[in-house]
Amino acid sequence: MGNNHRIKFTVDQQIEHMKSKGIRFTIEDEDFARQYLSNNTYFFKLKAYDKLYDKKDDTYIGLEFAYLRDLAIIDSLLRRIILRISIDIEHYLKVAMLRDFNDSEENGYSIIQRYIETYPNRMEKVLTQRSEGKACSNLIQKYKDDFAIWNIVEILSFSDFTNLYDMFYLRNRQPKYPNENPYKRVPYHYLFNPVRLLRNAAAHSNCLINSLKNPYISPEMFNFNHGISSFLGQHHIGNKRLNTQLSKPLIHDFCVMLYLYHKIAPLNVQFYAFKDLKDFLYGRAIKNKTYYQNHTVLISAYEFIVQVVDVFIKEVESKCAEPENITIL
Repeated sequence: MGNNHRIKFTVDQQIEHMKSKGIRFTIEDEDFARQYLSNNTYFFKLKAYDKLYDKKDDTYIGLEFAYLRDLAIIDSLLRRIILRISIDIEHYLKVAMLRDFNDSEENGYSIIQRYIETYPNRMEKVLTQRSEGKACSNLIQKYKDDFAIWNIVEILSFSDFTNLYDMFYLRNRQPKYPNENPYKRVPYHYLFNPVRLLRNAAAHSNCLINSLKNPYISPEMFNFNHGISSFLGQHHIGNKRLNTQLSKPLIHDFCVMLYLYHKIAPLNVQFYAFKDLKDFLYGRAIKNKTYYQNHTVLISAYEFIVQVVDVFIKEVESKCAEPENITIL
């Protein structure tokens, strides 16, 4: 066994460990915490949010168990929103690609043959893993030797689909300028990676909010998107605030996701999604706002996201004659 292995804690020992680190139980007592850690979540998950708090002499400053629990709930609800929007993004990217496919010279089969030849190991893994006991098993068994672009999209992951999306547009759009970056021919290609990272994190129930002080991607790997900064700057969000908040990968990726959603989803779909997001921000997210009244990182991040969401809501409403009468078809 490695030297870094730690001993197993019972729930009572978990509580004692938190107390030894200065985490208090004055808002929610130890009996409540004991029940919560036994039935609702687990120690490692909840403790992840202590990264947001400062220490002095290895003891947290002003940290309550209730704060950790509240942050975990907010994070869980945020992940649900991210999944909803990112799944919509995938759907409407497929809609757009297949619409453009219908107007192209592609027959739908040769491009898939090329795709399988380009990603043979990946496709073999997808077909093997999903050929039995999965929702798409029937599709694979029916079309595995004769896939076309319109049916293969139903079995591909978001990452695999974006590879096909790239291939389609690279094959079917000509460069506008000599020596142009070929991926400029691929609509929204530059927005995919942040959305993919965020979607995967949410799908795997990874903690997100705790990364506001400890980013989930190293600075040298962080690919800042200037398009979202420019878009928000045009809507009167100041450069200082943009530079500060968009330097945080979670906030950056979340804003990129909203931007891509705004670009490709129908207005009626956007209207309700942004409304639900606003309800969350003005509702459950600040139910216990007194917990964080001195936490400048959380307050500034929250205020920025509220401002960003308001930008998108105003954009959608400005394009809808009567937004209150919109219905989802």
